[in-house]
Amino acid sequence: MHLHTRLLLLFAFLFSILTASAVEFEKRVPQEPGQQPVPSSNAEPAPPSSNAPQPTNAPPASGSGSQAPNTAVGSQQPQGNQTANGSDPVAGLPTTGSFGNTIYPGEATFIEPTGSKSVSPLFRIDSRENVTFRWGYSSLRVRPVNLTLAAVGPQSATYTIAQMDGGATSAVWHLSDVPAETPLFNGMYQIQLYDQRGVSAHAQPGYLAPASRLTIAFYNPESYRPMTGSDYCPTCFYDAGNRLLSHTFGGLGIAFGIACVTSVAFIYGLLY
Repeated sequence: MHLHTRLLLLFAFLFSILTASAVEFEKRVPQEPGQQPVPSSNAEPAPPSSNAPQPTNAPPASGSGSQAPNTAVGSQQPQGNQTANGSDPVAGLPTTGSFGNTIYPGEATFIEPTGSKSVSPLFRIDSRENVTFRWGYSSLRVRPVNLTLAAVGPQSATYTIAQMDGGATSAVWHLSDVPAETPLFNGMYQIQLYDQRGVSAHAQPGYLAPASRLTIAFYNPESYRPMTGSDYCPTCFYDAGNRLLSHTFGGLGIAFGIACVTSVAFIYGLLY
C-alpha cells in the first residue's frame, strides 16, 4: 500500500474519533434550568417528554372536565349600590365606614307622594284613608341599620308612621292607627325619614342624611247640610234687589219730574 494512501486513512480515522468525542462532550455539558440542549447536526431530535409543563394559556384539551374562567370584556360585574339581582339598592353595603370629604352624604328622595313648589299633596282626615310613601336612594355608601318615618304637624305634634329595616323603600300610613288622644288636624305636616342616628344627625359622607323636604296637608271634610228654618229664603236676594232698584229709581223719577215741571214753568214765564 502506498504511503499517501496510508496517510489519508490515518487522517480519516483521527477525524472520526475527534467528531465522536465532540458529540459526547456536548451531551455532558450542564445546561441552564429550563434551557434545552442544542442538538447536534448528526443527532436525532429527542421525543417530547410527557412530564414537560404545559403553557398556562393553552386551551383545555377536548374531553377535559375543567374550563377556563370567563374573563371576557363584556361580562358585567356589580358596581356601587347595584347588586347581582338588582332587587335591593342597599344590599351588600357595609353598616359602618369612614370616607373622605370628597364623598357626598347619602340622600333619600320621595317618589310618592309628590307635589309642586306651591301646592302640597292633600289628604282627607278619615280613618278609612291611607297614605303611601315610596322613596329612593342616591350617593349611599353605608346601609342604615333601621329607618324611622315620622310626620310633624301643627303645634309640633309628632306622629311615628313606621319603623322599618334599613333596606326599606316604602311604607303605608294607615290613618286608622292614629291615636285618639292625638288626632289629626287641618294643616301642613312635615314628613321625616332618618336612620338609627336620629333626625338631628349631621350630614356625614356616605351615610344617609335625614330627609325632611316633603310636606303634605290634611283637611277635615264636612258633610253638606241644607239650609232650613225661618231664616232660609232662596228668593230673598232677588227680592232685595228688586226693592233696591224700585227705591233708587223711584226717587230719581220724582226728582226728574219736578225738574221738568220747574223748567217748563220758568220758560213759560219768560215768554209770556
